[in-house]
Amino acid sequence: MRYGRSFTVLELILVCCLIFTFIGVFGGYAGVVSSISREEALRTELTNIRTAIYYFRIMNGRPPEDLKEMMNKKLTNAPFDSKITQKTFLNPFRIDKDGVLRDPFFNPYLYDAELGAVSSTTKGYENW
Repeated sequence: MRYGRSFTVLELILVCCLIFTFIGVFGGYAGVVSSISREEALRTELTNIRTAIYYFRIMNGRPPEDLKEMMNKKLTNAPFDSKITQKTFLNPFRIDKDGVLRDPFFNPYLYDAELGAVSSTTKGYENW
């Protein structure tokens, strides 16, 4: 028998079970989506860094000594509208306190100055 308009203990337990079930299902889904988005971000960042290395090599006749050089060296650009701008070859995505460029999994990028090649140090993504 119900007194007034309050819920019974059974109804409250049932509602709590439903809420926790939804949290579990969507929480697991969010983890998968987060992993996929980090992989896509890594793929995009590696492409951008490799393009910047290639452009640096064209402009300077040599590959950069390290990734920090590309983040610090100025590039003067004069597009068709005649506005001269100064930018860097590489805008950092995420850097640590030492100025080391990090990938979406928060591991440092590995740069080979002799080859001008960059890769991730994240386990499972070294050969991307």
